[in-house]
Amino acid sequence: MHNHSSSSFSASHLPGIAATALTGALLLSGCGNGEDPEAELEEAQEEPTPLDAGDDEEETDGEDEPDSPEAEPVDFPGTLSGETAEYIVQILNAEEDSTAEDWENRLSETFRSEYDETELAEVINTGLRPAAPFTPTDHSDTGDASVTHLESEDAEVELHIQLDEDELIELLVFLPPQEPAEEATSFEEIQQRLPELPGDGAMLVLEDGEELLGINTDQAAGIGSTFKLYVLLALVEAIEEGETSWDETLELAEEHMSLPSGNLQNEDPGYEVTVQEAAQAMIEISDNTATDLLIDHLGRDAVEAAVEDSDHHDPELLQPFLTTRELFQLRWGAPELGEQFSEASDIEHRREILDEVAELPLELEAADITDDDGAARGLEWFATVEDIADLLALLETYAEEHSELRTILSENPGIQAESPWWDYLAFKGGSSPGVVAGAWYATDEEETERTVVFIASGDPQGISTATMEYFGLATNALELEADSE
Repeated sequence: MHNHSSSSFSASHLPGIAATALTGALLLSGCGNGEDPEAELEEAQEEPTPLDAGDDEEETDGEDEPDSPEAEPVDFPGTLSGETAEYIVQILNAEEDSTAEDWENRLSETFRSEYDETELAEVINTGLRPAAPFTPTDHSDTGDASVTHLESEDAEVELHIQLDEDELIELLVFLPPQEPAEEATSFEEIQQRLPELPGDGAMLVLEDGEELLGINTDQAAGIGSTFKLYVLLALVEAIEEGETSWDETLELAEEHMSLPSGNLQNEDPGYEVTVQEAAQAMIEISDNTATDLLIDHLGRDAVEAAVEDSDHHDPELLQPFLTTRELFQLRWGAPELGEQFSEASDIEHRREILDEVAELPLELEAADITDDDGAARGLEWFATVEDIADLLALLETYAEEHSELRTILSENPGIQAESPWWDYLAFKGGSSPGVVAGAWYATDEEETERTVVFIASGDPQGISTATMEYFGLATNALELEADSE
């Protein structure tokens, strides 16, 4: 999304419980939000653009405005991402609708975990082609990633692409045009800028236990899929107690099935994975079904105990500890039960409501996950940035005896750094409508340790539009010298 002097950040770092998208944009990636793509594009088109000044233009007394010059198309470079961008523009502008065949052998497994070829073709046809034809007016390219500015009579969007090591599409994003946020060059600048962003933001930066930056550090808010770190903690505690093992085989059942992100929801009941494979999927690609499988394997009470072990400031905020399937049902599948859950006066009543939820089939699809006020009504997982920092520290202590943890936590680093100072970087992020969070733990050969955690919550559209800048400031916080003021 943003380019920095020492690192680059792209929309691939948007994590999510569902396919979390930016409101007013169409996001297709291994970390998306599942909102209605057609509705999202319509919202984006409602915003005035250089091609659409909106309804507040002054009248011109009947005089015809001179036609603005047509945008000049740019030539695509012969890079892999340049050729891919050119191909996608051809699909957008073709006379015939896109089909699954257009996308065969072009999508990575990470991408396909949320949108297969047929679903992608449908999104392209319903969410983008109605605004075609598009003219590519600008293109920036790094070889395996690119941003292309597209203009039509009805819309102006940016096409973001990221290819994986096998030259397959890992990220495909259409966003309203936006200026990249400037790199923060000091912690003081982050301290000034973060509170100015939409939503209620919090950030904590620690180096070797010393606080370098603290903003609303005791403010509890929704954390999205960052909650999965608590499941990981419960897992390693159970392994320590001999109650399970990394290589134990788990069997998927219908009651574990959730919505994307992830891959396991595409498998049939009876499919088998090891504990370590499920944990890797839960953290690396935020697999919701893998998460629910592990919660069932460990027991809800074990995860709630892990929350207490982590020194969470108010463990009851995470009681009962929800599975992702339960959250989807409470917020979108059975909203009447969600209301009851929000209004329940005690934890036991909430547990009884979850018993009712367990009897319901999951009939939701990713497109049903639209902006709502569920997080504001308590239908989320809650913590402070201090809570998450403590949790990361506790996981690191277990990693000394369980190297599997470091593998699980580092496969998706959340940023793309050009010259990182660290040798190891753990990451987990999360988002849902109105919520975004990110948490990193970095260390080097000299055992310098830095933890960066941010959380933001508020109006879903505001949070979505500010997500890139929140992540950008967190990236800066990871890379700045400790004495940067």
